[in-house]
Amino acid sequence: MLSSGLDGELALSPLRPDDAEAHFAGEDPELIRWLNGGPGTLAGTREYFQHCQEEWASGGPLRAFGIRVNDVLAGTVDLRFSGEHLAPGEVNVAYGLYPAWRGRGFATRAVLLAVRYAAGEGAERAVIKVEPDNVSSGAVARRVGFELSGRVVEDGTVLDRYVRDLG
Repeated sequence: MLSSGLDGELALSPLRPDDAEAHFAGEDPELIRWLNGGPGTLAGTREYFQHCQEEWASGGPLRAFGIRVNDVLAGTVDLRFSGEHLAPGEVNVAYGLYPAWRGRGFATRAVLLAVRYAAGEGAERAVIKVEPDNVSSGAVARRVGFELSGRVVEDGTVLDRYVRDLG
């Protein structure tokens, strides 16, 4: 488990299949739009979280964390060490909080922990890609020291690409 070290209330730990119900209950239209790409099902969420656990076990390119505040699942942050528009040494960071946890600095703190983990795993640069209209996610990226480097198009969607060197 990774802890913020600031006050002990926020920690990251690998997502588990038994987190699926809390995650599914926490989804709202904003999380679905910006992070999930469409509404899911509880069965699909369980299947995805099982995949996340398998990625951890096999050392695959995905590291999916639960953002836990006082041991309550408040959201997720994913690191992908390979993928579209990523150069060798880059890691993609994606994050989302459930409605009750937004606006309190938890996403910023979780991203800081996640990029610290990524640097420890050998990543040289972190990348955050957000739709230009997702003002809140862009603000998190900037607060954590990412700089806008341009735009990319993925699956027909234009995304702002923020980067931060981890060296």
